[in-house]
Amino acid sequence: MKKIYFNLLLAFLYPAIALGQTFESSNLPIIFINTMGTPILDDPKVKAEMKIIYNGPGKTNSLKDAPNHYNGFIGIEYRGSSSQMFPKKSLGIELWDDKGKSKDASLFGMPEESDWILFASYNEKSLMHNVLTMNLARQMGIYASRTQYVEVFLNDSYMGVYVFMEKIKRAAGRVDIAKLKETDLKGDDITGGYIFKVDKTTGTSLGGWTSRYVNNPPVNTRTYYQYEAPKSITTEQKAYLSEYVNTAEASLKADNFRDKTNGYRKYFDTPSFIRLFLANEISKNVDGYRISTFFYKDKDSKGGKIKAGPPWDYDIAYGNGNYCGGDSYQGFSYQFNNVCPNDGLQVPFWWERMMEDSAFVRELGEEYNFQRQHGALRQDKIFQFIDSLTVVLQQPARRNFQKWPILGVYVWPQPNPISNSWSGEVEELKSFIINRLQWLDTNIKQPGSLTITANEPSITSSVSMRVYPNPFLDKIQIHVQALRAEKARLSLIDMQGKTLLKTEEALQAGENRITVQVPQNLYLINIGLLQLEINGSKIVKKIARE
Repeated sequence: MKKIYFNLLLAFLYPAIALGQTFESSNLPIIFINTMGTPILDDPKVKAEMKIIYNGPGKTNSLKDAPNHYNGFIGIEYRGSSSQMFPKKSLGIELWDDKGKSKDASLFGMPEESDWILFASYNEKSLMHNVLTMNLARQMGIYASRTQYVEVFLNDSYMGVYVFMEKIKRAAGRVDIAKLKETDLKGDDITGGYIFKVDKTTGTSLGGWTSRYVNNPPVNTRTYYQYEAPKSITTEQKAYLSEYVNTAEASLKADNFRDKTNGYRKYFDTPSFIRLFLANEISKNVDGYRISTFFYKDKDSKGGKIKAGPPWDYDIAYGNGNYCGGDSYQGFSYQFNNVCPNDGLQVPFWWERMMEDSAFVRELGEEYNFQRQHGALRQDKIFQFIDSLTVVLQQPARRNFQKWPILGVYVWPQPNPISNSWSGEVEELKSFIINRLQWLDTNIKQPGSLTITANEPSITSSVSMRVYPNPFLDKIQIHVQALRAEKARLSLIDMQGKTLLKTEEALQAGENRITVQVPQNLYLINIGLLQLEINGSKIVKKIARE
């Protein structure tokens, strides 16, 4: 009886969308939210009901179906800063029980959690920027929010296509760092885990601290860092984190900042900074580095360095910004301060300073080159993903823009020319990526060519290897691409044929990332060889220590 009543209610409430298009089913999950007459606020969350119809990947979801994926209470609030001026607003939701207490659930196959985002994507008309960037970041080895397109009804009104996303949060399936308790006030306990950010100050209540150092000329601002997690952070923990970052910044400003032992690498995890750099630069994110930019720190016993990420908020990217060069495929986003020195939110000096380290630049070039040739930044691979999103969004996007007839209409901060169709918006995205990749190919320093010698032709058909940085400091990063699971032997050999270091590795089919820590007392005279051996066949690369 309840199912029949619910189906009749849906038929009455949701028979059609704007312009008379009947909405009976979708290839996307359908979410119904009912605030029971209570207006949604920016803060705090208000109690609401949420029902989700989702029959599984690739299956049709009908309004006649009963809720089968979630049927319960949530707390709901508006999200965003400048985006709240739009009629279609992003929403933050927390799963609640009937008493208003937080509860965890796995939605759309994502790890169990209570906090989620419904991203509106109003002023980003391809509807793809965030989904695309999060996908690229995950392929590069960064944790980034998992995403799922959905169609949303709010209080009896169709609201269009949203991106259901994981909220940035410390959790085993998200930012996987130690849980910091209020009683963790000394020793290793107090050293992690923390999340902090560079962002607008709207929507935050934990406070922050101002850097002791002025950002790079021509600006004279100091970055304000904000505490993000834990939400129960104590005064002692705030003091610890701010002082740790102050010390890290001092090491970055010091004359010996390049020192491989006592320089900035003692405090900063450079691979994470490189990968966030690539996510920001492929997208030419005009707000990158200076807004919605997150960092985290685990306990010292678990590494303890400052890591960059997770990436967040790419609606004003890929050419979708008519200010400060945001519409141009040329230029680096990390150099924003040179383009718009009068903007109130500037890029911290960290990135410019790291780019003064030749080893960092080499590692960046190596990573970019690998991602362009074999990884996430291959143009054909990016376009295949965009095409797959285009197929999924065909009908939902049509309904979205019937609800919100903004195609061909200026919506801040969209630059000219403005496409009159959704397909045109998608093509503009592709065109921007083509030009952007060509520009980056020219302007990111490429590593020198390395000679690869294969003693047996058969090995090159099953395994490939790349090595960086080269010259290296104290560790060697090795990427091995294998077609099947195999045992391999890695050897570092000097030019006299003496084996200096040897390790054995169990390769998996696909990409393998191996880090070899080279002892300080191991002296490599000028050039040596790094050898990968499988079943008597070898790949050899020349390598040098800086």
